[in-house]
Amino acid sequence: MVKLYEYTRKPPYWVAHDEEGYWLVPVRNGGWQERVPFVGHATALRPVTDTGGIDLGIDVEEG
Repeated sequence: MVKLYEYTRKPPYWVAHDEEGYWLVPVRNGGWQERVPFVGHATALRPVTDTGGIDLGIDVEEG
């Protein structure tokens, strides 16, 4: 299961965490296929509580 965190709004990206690490994922349908490794530094990431109907193409843990 993948956990999503808010990251940027323009352009919209989420940071995703799974068993393989952290990913930068475009916020759009099918965005998981365009993910790249997250190599930045972020503090106090807030969990995404509502994907707003976006289907990344994976099982997402909301909340």
